[in-house]
Amino acid sequence: MPSIPLVLTKILQVLDDDKASAHQLEELILHDPSLSARILKMANSAFYSFRSEVKTLSHAIALLGLGLVKSLTIGVTIFDSFTKGQRQEADLIQKLWIHSFGTGLLASEIWNKRARTRKEVEFAFLCGLLHDLGKAVFFKKFPLHYSVLFTRQKREGDADISAMETESFGVDHAYIGSMLAKQWGFPADLVSIIRQHHSALDSKSPLLTAVSLADSIAKEMQIGFDGDSRPCADFAKLQQQLGMLPEELERLKEAAEGKRSEIDKFFRISLSQPGRS
Repeated sequence: MPSIPLVLTKILQVLDDDKASAHQLEELILHDPSLSARILKMANSAFYSFRSEVKTLSHAIALLGLGLVKSLTIGVTIFDSFTKGQRQEADLIQKLWIHSFGTGLLASEIWNKRARTRKEVEFAFLCGLLHDLGKAVFFKKFPLHYSVLFTRQKREGDADISAMETESFGVDHAYIGSMLAKQWGFPADLVSIIRQHHSALDSKSPLLTAVSLADSIAKEMQIGFDGDSRPCADFAKLQQQLGMLPEELERLKEAAEGKRSEIDKFFRISLSQPGRS
């Protein structure tokens, strides 16, 4: 399994420390100028729509929340580490990153109506952001082979990408992603959601259901690409299991439609800047 980036080790220490301050996180991010610039760029992007320009990390943390900035920092660090050296596959990993970010936004929006605290909503974003972590591992370890599986057109009745992964590698991305998350010391609840995000109907976890629904909506609204754009066959059951009313679903889809082009544009510009490998 890939080794954990050093900066991520420090970020996870902050994540695990309930007493960690915004200043501690700010100091950690400031040690990486590229990471600092990207967090500020995200804070100023159209999908957060703040009224004034965000000029400092402390301002970004105050507006976005400590937990959300932690999650963004983790996501950026992980996807950067898996993209480096993968020149031919970088575009596919970028599409996966866009899909993952969209899933995180939708998961947090769904959970916002059901959570008791802001921290729970921020954790839902992290779960959505990292649900497909295992696919990034496959890209890193088997770039050419996995690119073929990822881009293969999958018609109705064909095996989905999870089945193709199992046939080729003996395990699917959910299992590999949960293994890596556990090895890297992520919270147990996050490890579980990564492992089970394709079997939410078998679970009694409402947050897992929310992440699975968010994943399906992101696919339907074509936010990025995750290797299998077909709609989830159990979508209606997941919606019922979560107690989501039709009008809430329509609002989510409308919001996703409005944000799709903004997310895609932002990441295409951000990830193609000079000096990025």
